[in-house]
Amino acid sequence: MDRLKTYLNKHRQLIDGELDRILPKASVRPRFLHRAMRYSIFSGGKRLRPIITIESCRLCGGRIEDAINAACAVEMVHTFSLIHDDLPPMDDDDYRRGKPSCHKRFGEATAILAGDALLTEAFGVLAKMGNKKYIDRVVKELSKTLGSLGMAGGQEEDLRKRRSLKKDDLDFIIKNKTAALFKTSAMLGVICADAGRKREETLSRFGRYLGTAFQLADDTFDKDGYALLMGMENTKKKISRLITKAKDELGQFGPKADSLRSLADFVIQRKR
Repeated sequence: MDRLKTYLNKHRQLIDGELDRILPKASVRPRFLHRAMRYSIFSGGKRLRPIITIESCRLCGGRIEDAINAACAVEMVHTFSLIHDDLPPMDDDDYRRGKPSCHKRFGEATAILAGDALLTEAFGVLAKMGNKKYIDRVVKELSKTLGSLGMAGGQEEDLRKRRSLKKDDLDFIIKNKTAALFKTSAMLGVICADAGRKREETLSRFGRYLGTAFQLADDTFDKDGYALLMGMENTKKKISRLITKAKDELGQFGPKADSLRSLADFVIQRKR
């Protein structure tokens, strides 16, 4: 576990350094908006999704610099989704990672703008990718993940069904929200490494299984969602099966995939 923490911290520092370079400084006008953007993106996230992007690229023969823009874009759209999810018309959460949510700290209007700005800037970051060959594919996959057939659609179903959720509703919501971004995070890394469709499919499945397990683990922490509907023990068993399936997808890569295997184990071992 100590080796994993060292590994996560090293990659988190790399990603945070690049995000700090990309985002406007808090001293630049409009200062209040830039403070809100930075407050949200540097609020203590684990950076699992961008790490998956970088590791998937490395696993397929690419370099960190090939995937760093895509990795940062993934974290920016993830943060955008958290800001908007916390808003009163959505999930109405006052706290995020133990701190006041963006809208509680900066007001609802600025929170909306901060999310919008991070989403928009994410695609600007992709436009600056060093290898122009893959920009179209990366933009296409990320935009599909965010749209009505992805995270936006999953959130809509969450809003409409939350008072009468059934198992198929939960499956749809998880597939199109948490699992969708994990899946795309892995796929983007493979695209950046130019490793072909078969490996894209393999690591996309890894990401989908891992993202689903991640959300179910969150449900056990909150005693909500899957854990509430299906029971705590059934949910924990499903998490274990999903992690096994995720790691099975890495079999063809041998020891080179040990970092991603450790990330999969982290989903079960983490406290939150």
